[in-house]
Amino acid sequence: MTPEFSHGQEIRAEEIALHQKFLDAMSSLRAAEADGDEREARRLRPAVERARARWLKANKRVVRGD
Repeated sequence: MTPEFSHGQEIRAEEIALHQKFLDAMSSLRAAEADGDEREARRLRPAVERARARWLKANKRVVRGD
């Protein structure tokens, strides 16, 4: 896992960082699936879903202005 991202003052920085984490997790999952490593893919699926949920939650906050 990558170290924590310093969000600074940019309002969308958290959403952008979470989106990047989601994309990184998704690419790892796709690589495992392409390699035929079902065990690794099963391990990564929950992490991808958690990353996706965190990103979407942050995205909604940014869009709503919360």
